[in-house]
Amino acid sequence: MAQFASPVMRRLLQEAEEAAATEPTVTFPDDYPNSVRHFLLIGFLGMFIGAIVFFYMGISRKVNTVMHVLTFFIAAVSACSYYAEWAGLGVEYKTTDTTPRVIFWARYLDWVVTGPLILTDLALLSKSDTPTIISLVGNMVLYVICGLIGALTVAPYKYMWWVAGLIFLIIVFMLLLQRLNNAEGYGGDALKGLTWLTILVWIVYPIVWIVGSEGTGALGLSQEVGILTIADLIAKIGFGFYLLANVDAPESESVPLNQSSQQYV
Repeated sequence: MAQFASPVMRRLLQEAEEAAATEPTVTFPDDYPNSVRHFLLIGFLGMFIGAIVFFYMGISRKVNTVMHVLTFFIAAVSACSYYAEWAGLGVEYKTTDTTPRVIFWARYLDWVVTGPLILTDLALLSKSDTPTIISLVGNMVLYVICGLIGALTVAPYKYMWWVAGLIFLIIVFMLLLQRLNNAEGYGGDALKGLTWLTILVWIVYPIVWIVGSEGTGALGLSQEVGILTIADLIAKIGFGFYLLANVDAPESESVPLNQSSQQYV
């Protein structure tokens, strides 16, 4: 059929065939470096074991508190995310930017769920009111969405999304510190330790974004995945163990979610 096409059409068809022949073909997870697959597997196993332990800590009590349930879901959702990435799901090979990049967009689906759950745990620990909880969760969701859109966008527009997300994250930090100074809760040293643990670990995420695959690409993929895996394990599994080990059981059981979140409305 090409012989009956005009010269212009034949030239366009030839260019399309050449572009298709030169376009890189990437198959996940076969094209992961071994170190990346190892880090993703470590992340999955850590989250999976943590979810089992948190589940057991909850059912072994006479009363399963809201914090036990939330902490279990934090680890369980992250375990699913890491397994998906290890298996090659939730991954995009981004060729529209200056340099081809590997984007783990399943990571953002993880964070948009687990981030608000972590903040809800902290809000319950400090007996935050409903507007504070909504503000914390809303700003966290906006931070993750901005990061995801920026990761899938080309430069220089993606950096504006990174700045917008950073603003929402700073608002989250300000609200956490405000609750730390004006908390009506029972957390005490546990609340202070968990708040600072969350803030210090979450600072790592926008830094890795800007130097990793989503941003400038200055950081290698193995180093990026390794740093984020360690940060995730600390922010979720370390957070969960610290929280459940330090919460005053009798007092925590007497404060259900509905009561603690509505008594200041």
